[in-house]
Amino acid sequence: MRAAIATALLLGAIANVAAAPRPLAVGQIGADVSLAIGLDKAHAFETISLSPDLWIGVGHDVTVGITHSDASVDRIGAGSSICVRRVHEAYPQPCDRAYHGAALDVRWDTRVGPLEVSPRARVMLRDVDPDKPAATLGAIVAWTHGRFVIWGDPYLRVGLANTALGNRTTLVLPVYLGVHAAGWLLALHTGYDADLAVASDGFHVPIALRVTRELSAHTALTLEAGFSSALGPLNSVGFRAAIFTLAWRS
Repeated sequence: MRAAIATALLLGAIANVAAAPRPLAVGQIGADVSLAIGLDKAHAFETISLSPDLWIGVGHDVTVGITHSDASVDRIGAGSSICVRRVHEAYPQPCDRAYHGAALDVRWDTRVGPLEVSPRARVMLRDVDPDKPAATLGAIVAWTHGRFVIWGDPYLRVGLANTALGNRTTLVLPVYLGVHAAGWLLALHTGYDADLAVASDGFHVPIALRVTRELSAHTALTLEAGFSSALGPLNSVGFRAAIFTLAWRS
């Protein structure tokens, strides 16, 4: 019984590392660094960003973070803060300035039957020209059975200003299907993403493959590569990226 519980906790920790880490103990620190590389058709390697995320346990099952990466909001892209490379100024991509903004992220750990649920809220600045402040409300949900794990990070993002300039209310429903083997976690990332104003004919379905390797009891390395909008009315397999994330927990 103890072995089964330990295995489930280990799987959950690896499943949530990098993009959705488990709540930390009081005083425990976590840091993620994501290197994102744009692989868009005809523009591969022209967009590169390096994004830090910092987490700290501040109370019983409560974790607070300052985040910058696309991985922290379950996005597949290469234009998050801090943008370090952009070749063609005329190419329409999100990496149009070095710094785009950040988010204050708070999560609480709880359990609902066999599920591990962490309610999550954010206040974020999505961009700075024009300013795009927003708030999100959702939860990290994980279910483990043996070596298999399913998890997600569904949330509703509400634009607080400049909604007519691309800061609309958006529903994001990421889903990860994973299998753990010998210190590795292999997962498929998909889901649903749409501005509510155009939900019926403007949604996106991402598809990406994720590989996480536990390097030690405190570190893990994740590679995720795929398409930000592989399916849906506005799909385009030309938009793609690879994200390397090194995660450390004290």
